Amino acid sequence: MKLFVLLSFVTLLSFSAMANVPTVSYTLGMSKPATHLFEVEILLDGIDVNGSWLELSLPVWRTGRYMILDLASGIVEFDVFDGTDKNLRWMKTDKSTWTIELNGATKVRARYKVFANELNLRTRGLNDERAFVDGTAVFMYTEKYRWQPITLTVVPFGNWHVTTGLDSVINERNKFIATNYDYFADCPLEIGNQKDFSFTVEGKEHVLSIAGKGNYDAEKMIADISKIVKTHAEFWGGLPYERFVFLLALSPGNGGGTEHINSCAIGARPFIFKNPDSYGSFLGLVSHEFFHTWNVKRLRPVALDKYDWTKENYTKELWIAEGTTSYYDDVLLVRSGFMVESQYLDKVSSAIESDRGRPGNLKQSLSECGFDAWIKYWKNTKQATNFETDYYSRGTAVSFILDMTIRQKTKNKHSLDDVMRTMYRRFPLGKGGYTNSDFQNACQEVADTSLQQFFDDYVNGTKPLPWNEGLAVAGLELQEKSPDKKPWLGLFTNDDGDKTKVSRVIAGSPAYEAGLDIDDEILALNGYQVRSGSLSSRIAEMKAGDKVELTVFREERLREFEITLQNPAVTLQRIMKVEKPTPLQKKIYGFWLSIPTQKKEKK
Repeated sequence: MKLFVLLSFVTLLSFSAMANVPTVSYTLGMSKPATHLFEVEILLDGIDVNGSWLELSLPVWRTGRYMILDLASGIVEFDVFDGTDKNLRWMKTDKSTWTIELNGATKVRARYKVFANELNLRTRGLNDERAFVDGTAVFMYTEKYRWQPITLTVVPFGNWHVTTGLDSVINERNKFIATNYDYFADCPLEIGNQKDFSFTVEGKEHVLSIAGKGNYDAEKMIADISKIVKTHAEFWGGLPYERFVFLLALSPGNGGGTEHINSCAIGARPFIFKNPDSYGSFLGLVSHEFFHTWNVKRLRPVALDKYDWTKENYTKELWIAEGTTSYYDDVLLVRSGFMVESQYLDKVSSAIESDRGRPGNLKQSLSECGFDAWIKYWKNTKQATNFETDYYSRGTAVSFILDMTIRQKTKNKHSLDDVMRTMYRRFPLGKGGYTNSDFQNACQEVADTSLQQFFDDYVNGTKPLPWNEGLAVAGLELQEKSPDKKPWLGLFTNDDGDKTKVSRVIAGSPAYEAGLDIDDEILALNGYQVRSGSLSSRIAEMKAGDKVELTVFREERLREFEITLQNPAVTLQRIMKVEKPTPLQKKIYGFWLSIPTQKKEKK
């Protein structure tokens, strides 16, 4: 920890004492990890004597996942004492709030346990091998003293050690400090026998912490992550922290990641690191979560600038927070040299197919999708594909079209890169946050023209995206991969043991019109047993207009459906360079993906 960090914290503590506000300290134990129970103690010393009651609350959601979680259900054995260890009365006043009767006490010690068995959800987990803590899922807070400095003492099990983005107290092992609860809760803890690798990038300390075993090469991973960090620092104009921690957990079935203020938590399967494709996807995840260090953790929508931990924080800007981040995670991989042009263009081709093949993109706007994320997106409802858009993938697509629009209108003098840097400077953390209108204004300033129609159509509206026009800006065009159109049913299936079940039915497709439904168990096609693979191959041998009969189990009843096959509405596409690109198209393409030869021309 840097000396000035400790001095700043000491100054805060001194101010707290002079202002007659309490000191806030936490202790975290895990004496019996096989029980999955964390032991938590909160000490508030110097409470306002004029208060009659004190509320302790546990957040109902965690950052990075915009849905209400049942976190308080894990709290057990709650009790509270005064400075003489006398029990204080308390009651639950809602599902996540414990209200304490102070009875004149100026010192309160609350103790409780937390059942934690969700390691792969990146909330809270404890077993006999490791522990993980997202502060929102374990540590209660009191709103009255939410912005006071905090100390945390961790009592690890056995010889386990702690890895976290929190600053350590000098000469006090396993003791950490934070300026307030929100910062404290945004610095997750990995506790166990994880391997920590320290390295320096751009003069700043970084740590790669790996929990679990796998076929990774730590030296190669550090070199690759360092390159990603440098590329992102170049994009934004520097690194906004003194120390950053990459928390990587390896276990079967693990995946995904969560951004934090000066760290990120990433999950991966143990043996993905030798395969170029799966390792490339891992680096893409690293790039995504690291981009969030700026976009989301510091540059925030209005509703997220100051969190309300007690309820939904409604925002229409998640397409920027997540979608634009998803756009740049791959673009910056190309600029870093980890993804070749052809790979990236293939991903864009797949994105176009997905965009055109999702009926929900024409039913729900990006603004509405972000606002309704708390009740829809993370619920993954059965009809999500047909009636909802996706602020990740659709947000990525709109960001691409917006980038191309700005580049075209400014003749490549400016781009979405400039918009993001402008937004970052204009809306620093804690100063109120931004809205879709703020983002639109920044885009219009950079493009030096009105983009009202663009935002009306693609952000607040549901018009189909102009992929051909967007690609043409960079001298690209769409071509059909195969002119031979094979018929389709319009449903997707999963094999689960000895059962083949329908997982998705596309609105307007032959299966949809015939009445097939999600969770139908498919038994036979034209009287012959099929599984997912054989169903696809047999349909591919037929032609549009053929009638087929699907036999299914639905709620334990045998049902039969006649379906008339059609050609798919969306065909497979590939992106090709136009035969004779203009000088401007060449320039835009080069600077967009930062092709080395174009960099030389720029000089």
